[in-house]
Amino acid sequence: MKKMMYTNRTYVLTAFVVGSLCIATAAWSAEKQSTVAKAKADKPNIIFIVADDLGPGWVDFDGSHPEINTPNLQRLAESGMVFNKAYAAATVCSPTRAALITGMSPAQIGLTTHIPGIAGRERPAPKGGPRDAETLKQLPLELPSYARELKKQGYATGFIGKWHLAGEGSVKTKDGIVDSRYHPEHFGFDSNIGGCAYGQPKSWFDPYKNGTIEDREKGEYLTDRLSDEAVTFIKANKDRPFHLSLWFYSVHTPIKAPKELVKKNGGNAYLAMLECMDNAVGDVLDALEETGTLDNTMVVFYSDNGGDKPTEWLADKKGSLLEGGLRVPMAVSWPGIIKGGSQSDVPVNSMDFFPTFVHAAGGSTKGISQLEGLDLMPLFQGSEKLNRDALYWHYPHNRPDVKLYMGSSILMGDWKFYEGHGTIPDALFNLEEDPMETTNRVNQNPELAERLRSKLNQWLSSVNANMPPSSPGSE
Repeated sequence: MKKMMYTNRTYVLTAFVVGSLCIATAAWSAEKQSTVAKAKADKPNIIFIVADDLGPGWVDFDGSHPEINTPNLQRLAESGMVFNKAYAAATVCSPTRAALITGMSPAQIGLTTHIPGIAGRERPAPKGGPRDAETLKQLPLELPSYARELKKQGYATGFIGKWHLAGEGSVKTKDGIVDSRYHPEHFGFDSNIGGCAYGQPKSWFDPYKNGTIEDREKGEYLTDRLSDEAVTFIKANKDRPFHLSLWFYSVHTPIKAPKELVKKNGGNAYLAMLECMDNAVGDVLDALEETGTLDNTMVVFYSDNGGDKPTEWLADKKGSLLEGGLRVPMAVSWPGIIKGGSQSDVPVNSMDFFPTFVHAAGGSTKGISQLEGLDLMPLFQGSEKLNRDALYWHYPHNRPDVKLYMGSSILMGDWKFYEGHGTIPDALFNLEEDPMETTNRVNQNPELAERLRSKLNQWLSSVNANMPPSSPGSE
């Protein structure tokens, strides 16, 4: 083999090239660090915590039950803003979750009730009433997703917890996976732990029988595991903008919690579940403090529908178009943006989070024509109004265990109008004077009822809402 001969010129040239590469590498590294630092300075981290089936009155910051033990949610609320009139987009979980991801109403999406764990299951219609309207069994992939929009802005995106948007029939599966094409990772999330077709856990304790969670310690409690995964995600992404959707399975049935917490709560497993979820919120807040990211993080706490356990000062519960089925607890903390200890009485709903998150990250929603939500930033900064005059709901499904179902409704100011679709008579309530919705004022205010009916029907038409098969105007 011919030996390579180096001259002084070669050494000089080599040294020059190597030196240049080192300088260039150092410059690139410095530029990259500068870009990351600038991104961190300009873009807040966003953590979206969603409880399952939790109504108002079951957390300390709006509690009507003195035995509740949720000090970390209280800590979150005191550092930010409590929303006293927060609404879910639907009375049950799947359609609200779809609305959260897309910024679109369940009526526009075409997913208007929970995706059943038993395929083909439909509640029977009362005698003479219509059957359920058609509804999707998964969230369409082509719809907008706030996670995709955040990725465009350079965010790490993680999903941990309950998804319930990926097909019917999960009860008959061994692992909750019906169609993995509709899992969170196909909607812009870099990672997914826990999100599948399950509407409730098959097991609250390891082994979880969930194909998106790796079993690790027999007997471990699911909420504790999701908390650990959330902390790991925060620490892994502390040096770049990140978004975490932490959507707990709590406090959905079956009501189960670790024995020691049940004993601590006087044998009440529901309160124990609440305390465990609150501990998980505390772990998240502690991780933000430990990583130095708390001051640049928006933390949202919310629920997917009214409580399965009723709220004492609201009518009815989950599944109902009365306030108890639609109102949810909500608090948002964002240091430097939201004044601690503040409150808002402006009605907000599920679709509002999409534009709020995307705009906070520096993105734009101008090209998303389907969007129905509004940016909450004006409220964060103390405004007492948003630029809309009404909220709408559409639940064309039978659920005879509650008082008001199979209908659509509109909230405009203090007035809420319900239009029944052949099962329950129309109703008109004044929420300021009658918060428990006990007095139907349709007959006393026929002109107002007709105006609200007209506005509601215009909205239903604009979103091409699916109607019950036997309702007027349906095919």
